Amino acid sequence: MTKYIIIGVIAFLGSMLAFVPASTAAHFLPEHIVGKQFQGNIWQGSAASLRINNVDVGAVSWKIKPACFMTLKLCADVVQNHQRARSSFTINARNNIELYDVQASGDTTMFAALLSNYGITTSGDFEANLSKALFSGTQIKTIEGNIVFNSLVLNGVLRVSMGDVNSVFQPQADHTQIDIANQNGHVDLSAVVQLFTDMSYEVDMQLRQNANSDQTIVNSLQYLGQKQPDGSFRLQQKGRLNI
Repeated sequence: MTKYIIIGVIAFLGSMLAFVPASTAAHFLPEHIVGKQFQGNIWQGSAASLRINNVDVGAVSWKIKPACFMTLKLCADVVQNHQRARSSFTINARNNIELYDVQASGDTTMFAALLSNYGITTSGDFEANLSKALFSGTQIKTIEGNIVFNSLVLNGVLRVSMGDVNSVFQPQADHTQIDIANQNGHVDLSAVVQLFTDMSYEVDMQLRQNANSDQTIVNSLQYLGQKQPDGSFRLQQKGRLNI
């Protein structure tokens, strides 16, 4: 009997949501998320434009998963589409935001707002495959999976081709560890990043010249880090992400 009652309640809630316009969602979004031009209904709808922390993420569509009514969470399959990036994922949200099965690809200029704090612009593209990404407000709780940057070029004081860069995200007890390595670049990169829940980070990076390094890069390495016995240059840095 209980099973049929639960099924009936879910069916009732679903039918009610079908009559609630999607634009109603705008009243429940946090201040740092702004949507425009809603279509459809709360159950299955879309927004032609969505901005998060004043960053345009493009159009977003969603379909609520009925099974999540049992957990009293907002749970939906989401597709995001922007001229510079596309993604799909499942979101669970109540007090925190949980993303699962994240598949994303696009242009690295999507990271421009973050990298501008360091005076760096990029070119290239990326592919992300994350099994989960958990957030509390604007803070990152944990991320698991990998992001690959293809033909990545960093433009700052120098223009440096990093080639293909693989970043592996692994949850730890009190932080997320990111192991980074590249290939086919103008300098060899190996780094370990510790990203903590308060958005602080610690970087331990090694750079090494290779056959693709020009003289400008070779001369610059000595100013970027401390030379090691094996010929690499080590750079250690602490800071806080400003997202």
